[in-house]
Amino acid sequence: MPVAKVYVPEGILTPEQRREIVKGIHEVITGVEKRPPTSPTYVLINEVPSSNWGYTGNVYVPRT
Repeated sequence: MPVAKVYVPEGILTPEQRREIVKGIHEVITGVEKRPPTSPTYVLINEVPSSNWGYTGNVYVPRT
């Protein structure tokens, strides 16, 4: 059973966005592996504190 890990800045995703990410990753994995849609796929969404998140050489600063 596949396990996908997703890392995002803390507090950036709404519950609906989390559901969409989990569903989308599950659909991609089962489609690529040609498995039935009911096959188990685990998706771990890890929230990283904003002060520990960087991109393009900068520390992430959430928009308020």
